[in-house]
Amino acid sequence: MCSHHIRKRNVPNLAANYGFRYPEQPSCLSELNDLEERFVALRIPFMQIRELGRDRQYGIKGSVTNVPNDLHKSVDCLPRNVNDSATIYVKLKKRLCFKSHFMYQCVNPNRVYNAALYLMNKPLYQSQNVNIDLEWLEKFRTESFPEGSNAFADLNPISSEENDESDIDDDDYDDPFVNPAPAETVINKLNTNIDAGLALAPGEDQTPLSVLFDDLAEQLSYPRIYCGDMRRFTRKKPPTYSEIVKSELRRYDRRDATPQKILYSHQKNLHKLLLSSIQICFRNKIPTDSSLTAQQVQDQQCLRQLFYKNQAYKTIKCSPAHWENEKNRVCAQIRQFGMPTLFLTLTAAISCTNNANTKNANTKNADNHG
Repeated sequence: MCSHHIRKRNVPNLAANYGFRYPEQPSCLSELNDLEERFVALRIPFMQIRELGRDRQYGIKGSVTNVPNDLHKSVDCLPRNVNDSATIYVKLKKRLCFKSHFMYQCVNPNRVYNAALYLMNKPLYQSQNVNIDLEWLEKFRTESFPEGSNAFADLNPISSEENDESDIDDDDYDDPFVNPAPAETVINKLNTNIDAGLALAPGEDQTPLSVLFDDLAEQLSYPRIYCGDMRRFTRKKPPTYSEIVKSELRRYDRRDATPQKILYSHQKNLHKLLLSSIQICFRNKIPTDSSLTAQQVQDQQCLRQLFYKNQAYKTIKCSPAHWENEKNRVCAQIRQFGMPTLFLTLTAAISCTNNANTKNANTKNADNHG
């Protein structure tokens, strides 16, 4: 693609000079893991990503749920002081009443807080009016927490009766192996107590936003990739979302080469293509003599008139409006080329059959005698 433009002495459409590049990634963001990134992100993309087959490829099931996240609330809920090597086991859930979790990892509060302080001064977060309590760092200094250890909290704040009545996706649980192999690890003893840790649901009381109409959803969901900066392109023709995704996947900086980010971009691109097709179909339904407003669409009487005049289903095949359009095309063809001639074409396989040859011979004999 670039060689094609270079041979014509033109700048490629996806050149880095046009803004198709990532900002410089600071160390406070590069050292974050996936769960720590969710704490400082202003959008939490909930997705069901699963392994497909034996090739260890990943696929997404369902759609992407874009949930707003309150940065001050998510950072303030970490209940330990912040030593450099202190970690906490955290389960991120959609709702606290759910048994299944979305993510489960160790979180370093010190890294989360440093990343939040850095992102607060970035233009993307300032445009969202993000504020964080600067006294949070000193609030937990009084708690004794030995350096280099892990903190555990109760992960089951609700009773067992509430857990049994919660909505659970059975696909989230895998059957145990019949003959499990020993785990290959350098750790002497594994902590298999999955009920230890801290259960958090920062987006439980938030209303999900559409990925299509939330313009900054992708930048706010992945601060480790975009580092709190907005996308700025200097090309005269604004790039499409497909071009942006194509450029990100081809860059030498592979910070976005993760299954979560690739499947997120793929799902968003599919939704944009679907929305574009719907808009085209909607334009085809608009009458030619007048424009259609949102108020008219909500008016039941106006919709009945569109249905009565066969203007609502123009693009649906076998509908009255569809056949009316086809009739107009046939009439235009007759006016331009005249009346059509009906003819029959026989293939070579049919002409070689005995029945076809016999019928043709009988027809010729009848014509000769007649």
